[in-house]
Amino acid sequence: MNRQRRFFATLMCIILIVSMIAACSNSNNKLSQATDESSSEATANTDETNVSEESPAPEPQPNDRTKYDPPVTITAALGLKPSDKLRNGDTPEDNPISRWFKDNLGIVTKYKWVVTDSLETKVRLAMTSGEELPDVLYASGTLFEDLVASGKIQSIDEAFEKYATARVKDSYIKNPEIWNSVKREGKIYGLPGISNGIVGATVMWVRQDWLDNLGLKVPTNVEEFTAVLDAFTNQDPDRNNKKDTYGLAIGGNTGYYHPTSNYMADTSFIFGQEQPYLWIKDASGNLQYGSTLPGVKDGLVKLRGWFENGYLSADFGTQDAAKAMADFTSGKAGIAFAPGWSGGWPIGTAVAEAETKNQSVVIKPYPLPSGVKGEVGRQASLPSYGTYVFREGFEHMEAILKYWDTLYGCAIEDPMCPFDKGYGEGYDYVLKDGKPDWKNVPDGVVSLNAYLMLSPSSGTAPTNVMEGPNIYQRVASGQLDSVFEQKLAASNGKLTIDGFSVAYEQIAQDVPSGFYGANTATMKEKWDQLSTLEEQTFLQIIYGKQPPEYFDTFVKQWNDQGGAQITKEVNEAVASMK
Repeated sequence: MNRQRRFFATLMCIILIVSMIAACSNSNNKLSQATDESSSEATANTDETNVSEESPAPEPQPNDRTKYDPPVTITAALGLKPSDKLRNGDTPEDNPISRWFKDNLGIVTKYKWVVTDSLETKVRLAMTSGEELPDVLYASGTLFEDLVASGKIQSIDEAFEKYATARVKDSYIKNPEIWNSVKREGKIYGLPGISNGIVGATVMWVRQDWLDNLGLKVPTNVEEFTAVLDAFTNQDPDRNNKKDTYGLAIGGNTGYYHPTSNYMADTSFIFGQEQPYLWIKDASGNLQYGSTLPGVKDGLVKLRGWFENGYLSADFGTQDAAKAMADFTSGKAGIAFAPGWSGGWPIGTAVAEAETKNQSVVIKPYPLPSGVKGEVGRQASLPSYGTYVFREGFEHMEAILKYWDTLYGCAIEDPMCPFDKGYGEGYDYVLKDGKPDWKNVPDGVVSLNAYLMLSPSSGTAPTNVMEGPNIYQRVASGQLDSVFEQKLAASNGKLTIDGFSVAYEQIAQDVPSGFYGANTATMKEKWDQLSTLEEQTFLQIIYGKQPPEYFDTFVKQWNDQGGAQITKEVNEAVASMK
């Protein structure tokens, strides 16, 4: 499971780059709880270790922008990519972001480490050698677990209760499962960023021009979907008088054992609410492993039929996501399931390239059709893609939470956000006649995201904290009233905006995993073996190498070879977190 977590942590960085998600807000949208900045001493008496309680309604507090004097210095670690360039003589410790926090809050960032390769390797070397860690680190997966076990990071329960603002507490109350990723033996060992819920949420991307050529409607259920796949495979949808197309692009080679669930070219919609690879509650409230549920067998049988009829690539099991999406964007396949950000790359770039060649490629995002049991479902985005941990002995958690609250305000559309136009003039915007211009920055737009010491969200508001339409939905409908909406519209292509807008429509049908904790004892020993069995079984059934009934054999083997014990341990771990 940690292998997958590491993959998604890396993917999160990729997503933030290719989609250019703006740090967005809209001052006209109402917050469902406190909208004003709260004082660092929050009035809501929230016990974050019992976050299932109903959210309080904190009274608005005066904006707390008091400045530390003398300044507070916080050390961090910085991992840079070749694209993380600075201008105008700026440095990692002296740039538009760091200057604002120093000048306005008296918070100074010093980088103990600046690396261009693996930051995790640097952290592990320091743990082994006994070198003191920076005050704050970003960690996920096994690195987080090892840091907790090492005793080199502190629990933050008391500091969060004392210093987090009411609105920051409210964001965690409304996303209570987030604490499970960082709670160990009853204590909280990190401050997790909260996903906006649609970062990884798939939508159905369709060659609209193919539908139009064949006089077909957008499919809304699995029967209609199958009919469209047949037409895209057998009725010459591109009108070139050749049988050179197929229906659905799937990237079955994921690198982490999940052939039906990739970050692009995914096919999880077919399983509806019984999603494989997740821990799902049964009728009694206990968790069961999704890959062993009857609906997964039905979905695999449907995929098997599509493969037999030529609706899938003969090589889908060895294709990775990029290759499968290349089949879609090049006109070989007519449908692909991928997140909204893929409307930028690779879909948007392919459409733009076709336009330069005077070719017409019309692709549109649509909601997912229902699966084999008549229910709409998809794997939910992770509630968090990583967490910030703090060195044992670090004494400035108040400053950390003041920094956090400032940036959280930008995510939830606070008109007092100091970065409403962008993170740095001359980097991601310029001013022309006093108005921001995000498209005509000399020498191109440069992101400053890497230079944030902390980042509390995945670009837009966390799930459940705001009322009304998501900012992508507002912008997709043509609403450009605020600087935040204008920035989002200028910083993203139309297909990206439309993709995220469509993704948000079905967020209520997302299927979350019921377990985000550390690997259990038997998981550490058996999970890779069980995952290999799972992957081989799924592919063998789809390819027709094994009959559908072999799924029942797989379920028995999975349980007998450690799965039953893991299920017991997972339920015990979840019970211990309550």
